[in-house]
Amino acid sequence: MRDTDKPMNMPRWWDERRYGLLVDTNLAIVPAWGPIGQNADAYQQHLGSDPDSSSRPHAPLAEVLAHHRDRWGHIDRFDDFLPLLTFENFDAETWARLAVESGMTYSVLVAKHHDGWCWWDAPNTERTVTHGGPRRNVLAEYAAACERNDLSFGAAYSLLDRGDERYPEASYVTDVIHPQITDLVTRYGLNALWGDGERGHDTRHWLTPDLLERLREINEDLVVNNGWAIPGPDRASTPPSIRTFEYVLPDDIIDEPWEHRRGIGSGFGSNQIEPPEHHLSGFDIVALLTEVVAKGGHLLLSVSPDLDGSVSTLQSKPLLDAGSWVRRYSTLVNNSMPWSTWGDEDVRYLVVDDTLHAVDISGRGRFAALAKGHFQVDSVERVDDTASPSDNDATELRFRQDDNGLQIDLKVAFGHSRADTTLEIAVYRLQLSEPERPIELFEPTPATPVPLAPLLASADPGDVVQLGDGTYSGPATVPAGVIISGLGPGRTIIRGDGGTSVSLERNARIEHLTVSGVADPSTSDPTPIVEVVGPYATVLGCHIKGRVAVRADDALIRASSAIGVLSTDATRLSVSRCQFDGTQWGVGVHLTGGGDHEIDSCELHQHLCAIRVVDATGVVIRGNNISARWWGVHLEQTERAHVHGNQISHTMRAVDVDGGTQALIEGNAVADGDSGCVVEWGAAACHVNGNRWERCRIGLLAWEATGLHESDNRSIDLLEPNRALVIGP
Repeated sequence: MRDTDKPMNMPRWWDERRYGLLVDTNLAIVPAWGPIGQNADAYQQHLGSDPDSSSRPHAPLAEVLAHHRDRWGHIDRFDDFLPLLTFENFDAETWARLAVESGMTYSVLVAKHHDGWCWWDAPNTERTVTHGGPRRNVLAEYAAACERNDLSFGAAYSLLDRGDERYPEASYVTDVIHPQITDLVTRYGLNALWGDGERGHDTRHWLTPDLLERLREINEDLVVNNGWAIPGPDRASTPPSIRTFEYVLPDDIIDEPWEHRRGIGSGFGSNQIEPPEHHLSGFDIVALLTEVVAKGGHLLLSVSPDLDGSVSTLQSKPLLDAGSWVRRYSTLVNNSMPWSTWGDEDVRYLVVDDTLHAVDISGRGRFAALAKGHFQVDSVERVDDTASPSDNDATELRFRQDDNGLQIDLKVAFGHSRADTTLEIAVYRLQLSEPERPIELFEPTPATPVPLAPLLASADPGDVVQLGDGTYSGPATVPAGVIISGLGPGRTIIRGDGGTSVSLERNARIEHLTVSGVADPSTSDPTPIVEVVGPYATVLGCHIKGRVAVRADDALIRASSAIGVLSTDATRLSVSRCQFDGTQWGVGVHLTGGGDHEIDSCELHQHLCAIRVVDATGVVIRGNNISARWWGVHLEQTERAHVHGNQISHTMRAVDVDGGTQALIEGNAVADGDSGCVVEWGAAACHVNGNRWERCRIGLLAWEATGLHESDNRSIDLLEPNRALVIGP
């Protein structure tokens, strides 16, 4: 069983409060609008008024410019929204009760967003909502309500400031940021201080180590996140730091303190155009919360109030639907520890009082991790309420255990749906013992990885180096014309010790194996696991636990899986029948320069951008199945690109032609995104023909585009029915 010792440097409140509410207060709640899949709280940035150049190329967004033109044409400056922020229905007690009734135990309010407006009577600025808009100290009222309702209270503060002319001068840091943050911690007794907006400057500019060291002296129970630009060596004397994951979960259990942060919808902020099906349901929240806790984390769900200060039913109802289950099993949420494995899509495993509990998300009573050879299951009880566990709150059940796992005998076969409003997600208490094992005459010894480089030292062009079962250690370079063949990705593994694990020279090939490295593939580390350095190299039938970099012509990547592929100044790259799964950030296939590339019949999911092509000619993108956060296919300054026959769903921009000439976009099927196609910023002589756009907000958006030819496109069930074609400015 996994070591369940809690982190020694964390305050007790953090260990015992795992589920929180983030109240995303900012001036963007007045327009309350963004393309579906984008952050509505970034409305100011999307208009193009952003001094922080690192946010490009995400701003300005043509969709927001078009909406602002049509709806808010009389608003010239973002700050002109302030008088409309009335907050006449704001009641801090109602916000706090929403958190409590949702089963939450802590709450964080955004004290200052990137727009620079402070939600309390902050020192050294006139940009506060006590001087305009609500003319109330919203933060003070909410902090008091949290205290009355036993919610640990925290504040989020953006170092970025789009409204103060003093930003980002050194005097702004010392005269504004430091006094304001100190004021928050001193006057309002914060338990949590979440930073953001640190990008573009380092700790020498923000002086955050000194600041946080002083704050720790004020409140030794203060916890901060990793948004303060503090390198590792400077953290020893600062408050305990939390690693933040936004809209993406780690793959496995993480031992260090971490928090998953996301909105109820597909982006942060209240978005009035986003339909209910793009929001979490109560079932989704319970499934998410239990996965987070089973992986050792905390969950902070964000809501954004309306301009009158109320929280919409669209956001509150899923929280309350989940709340009945969360309150019922509060001990499981707040006082459990991860087991040896977190679970899978069907079940979550948690340990309470040294006893294993299983949360049956699928409702099928099947638990694959409890196979007979690994554990002996002695008893299974259904637990009705872990908030007050007793011998009377459980019903013992019949079950069978075999090599495929544990199967509970359910009288009625049933399953759960994300649309369920009455949540009956079962929790089982399991008593385990060690299975009988044969006596081992010899103590097993772990296999030692075999160095790969010596096996290739004498290989000549045309040789096939056959690898067997087991692990081989890199790094290694596959010589020109040599093939490395494994027994399958699950059997033959090449593992690097840092940096690139395998490099391929001219005509070299790797096939039927796994390549991994020591870097965390969920991070933005650009170091590739596999690198193509010679022409005509091939990757076939491999599982790459990271990224592939292509730096030579005529490379072939086929029937393989990876996080992504990066090609720079190469030509004729062919990527086909591959699976690329991202981490909600980054690009799946990123092609810069060169030409005549083909991306064919691939699966690309969970990236910020699935396919991006920059400054390339004659690229063909066809027959792919894509879902991504912001871009499906993004063409930047390309010539003669051909995008056809792709299926793209749940993606903000299915196809984005950003400059360039003669793009042909035809025969693509798009569903459940914001737009079917965007042609923008100088794109010329583009043809958009025969596409199908279903359940999107709009069909085709042309913004500062010339020579556009569009025909035979079908728009079905658009959220804005009369917006099959939008032209601007």
